Amino acid sequence: LQPDTNTFNSVLRAWSYIRGGNKASAIRAMRILDLMQELHHFQSSDAPSWQGIGLSKVQPNLFTYKCVIHAWGHASHTLEGPDRAEEILRHMLSISKAGNNLNKEVLPDEDCFHLVMKAHAELVRRRGKGDIANADRARQVTDLLNWMELLALRRTKPKIELTTESYRIALSAWAWSHHIDAPKQAEEILFRMIRACELNRNNVNDIQKGLGSKQDDTVTPEVRDFNTVINCCSFARGVGLPKDELNDDIKLNQQLALKETYDIAKGVLDALLSFPYAQPDSGTFAGMIRACVNLLPDTDERDECVIDIFRLAYQSPNVTEKSSVIPERLQAPPGGGCVDANVLRQLRHALPNSEDYIRVREEF
Repeated sequence: LQPDTNTFNSVLRAWSYIRGGNKASAIRAMRILDLMQELHHFQSSDAPSWQGIGLSKVQPNLFTYKCVIHAWGHASHTLEGPDRAEEILRHMLSISKAGNNLNKEVLPDEDCFHLVMKAHAELVRRRGKGDIANADRARQVTDLLNWMELLALRRTKPKIELTTESYRIALSAWAWSHHIDAPKQAEEILFRMIRACELNRNNVNDIQKGLGSKQDDTVTPEVRDFNTVINCCSFARGVGLPKDELNDDIKLNQQLALKETYDIAKGVLDALLSFPYAQPDSGTFAGMIRACVNLLPDTDERDECVIDIFRLAYQSPNVTEKSSVIPERLQAPPGGGCVDANVLRQLRHALPNSEDYIRVREEF
């Protein structure tokens, strides 16, 4: 009746996946891991017993460390949780480099990275807009993504595979940060995601010609990923500042920065329209109209830009399925393209003049 690795992992999983986990449960999980490592140390030193107990085969494995990472990552109301989870991830990578088979068993997989990245991103979301530390947390998520890409290039077994979720977590972290650099960082991650998708599909096509293997959709951007970047631009920091209280130089610099942010959103829309594996939806065009209002100066040119986006929304085919949650009167009607109640609401806000709004609506 001696506990083995599976016995320890069962108890460890109970503490790590407890609902509403906190710092206390994470510390408890760490103590169980420490006990496993201590038992393994005495077992490896050929000691006949430890405190009078016969030694069983106890070896922390990948699932063991993954439970502890999960415990710290979901430890609510603590700022050190994500950092402790990342420390364990780095410890796993360091001990996996020893070269023997036992240490290779604790080589972290993509789920370990995702748990740590989600912990950092969730802390950014909870802190909300205005926290200056959000950008640092978002950069930590990006660094982990960069690390995954480097490990994916190595011929290690098991090999780390980047997925759509890997890039999506980094996108969410920057979008929630509301930092001034968030649009540029989110755009870069999205286009890295697109390049990874094209590379994977090219490799799969080459394999299919020789072996006829099944196509792999490990990384495939969806419309919501494009919409995340567009909304990140439309809600960028600096939108809505009291421009009347600023001098001319600051106003000019701010307008240039906002125009640059709008160009990022417009570039993402163009990329989505040319992307073969995703189609824009009503959220795409509602976000673009919001970006026009928030990022461009209030001129006739902005109104024309809003009308052009609305026209494009009307002409774009609506390929989304009818929602059973949203009332039918709020969804896009047949033949109305991607224009639904949300797009019309943004159009009404963008064109406060009732005559202009009615004219544009009646045109379509």
